[in-house]
Amino acid sequence: MNLLLLSLALFCGLAVAAGIGLYVRLRRKEAHLKTLLEQPGAQDEESASYEMTAIDQMLYDRCCRYMTERRPYLVESFSLQDLANAVYTNKGSLSKTIRRFSGRNFRQYVNYYRIMYAMDLFRNNMGLRVTELAQLSGFHTVTSFFQNFKNIMGEPPSHWCARMRRKQSKKP
Repeated sequence: MNLLLLSLALFCGLAVAAGIGLYVRLRRKEAHLKTLLEQPGAQDEESASYEMTAIDQMLYDRCCRYMTERRPYLVESFSLQDLANAVYTNKGSLSKTIRRFSGRNFRQYVNYYRIMYAMDLFRNNMGLRVTELAQLSGFHTVTSFFQNFKNIMGEPPSHWCARMRRKQSKKP
């Protein structure tokens, strides 16, 4: 019985010592982070920048995966707030991240996905008209579809579709 009590007391003592050690380390790290925020040095800024880049990259990857898998851009009313909610962030961070990694603002980013979707639709069904492609890919208007298609692809959708039809007819 005495051996059991002694073992229990030793275990409790070790647990308390480990808890105190962990608490001290956390307080030191907290104090270090506080000083970094108050007076960032060049090396610390570089480290913080690297960490921020990694976090931003993860957020951007989540956005791209969500856009590809769920295709929310097919809904005309899809907004920055909708995407921010879906990837668990705020609109400001999301907007900056999208601009930083894609070189596009949110509307351009969404319209890029819409155009890529329209192109896939057409490749799978070359009988679709340009107006149908615009409607099926989430654009509010055919004019918006034309403008965005030309901005992204460098040619009007009617020219691209005609070129794809010619290319398809030349295949044996």
